[in-house]
Amino acid sequence: MKDMLNELMQALATDSEIQEIQQNEGFKSYVRRDELAKEKTSITVSPSGPPESVGFASNDSLSKHFIFQVSIEAVQREIPKNLQRKVEQIFKTMGFYQMPGGIDDYFSTTKRYVDARFYQGNSRLYDDDY
Repeated sequence: MKDMLNELMQALATDSEIQEIQQNEGFKSYVRRDELAKEKTSITVSPSGPPESVGFASNDSLSKHFIFQVSIEAVQREIPKNLQRKVEQIFKTMGFYQMPGGIDDYFSTTKRYVDARFYQGNSRLYDDDY
């Protein structure tokens, strides 16, 4: 069985700056690590729900549709912006594009800037093993 979340995480980990965040344990799926120091930058990738069947022919799904949220938190405002640009470029190579909405805010309780965006994309045709 294939795992689109894993494929996207592996693609993101090819970037040297994201690799550094990964080595500091700030690159995770679903939720930010509670133990991660407040001043450490984090990238969290979460599915917004299960894959949906799309592209039907003869009552069979030809592809799966995915929506993921990428949340980046840092103590400096520019860091999430620059990292989201990299995420967008990497996701684009995999057929994922940014959707409307998200979060661009400073959270006073955590003292971090948060930039969270949604990306959507489909698996390749005839590749609905997800």
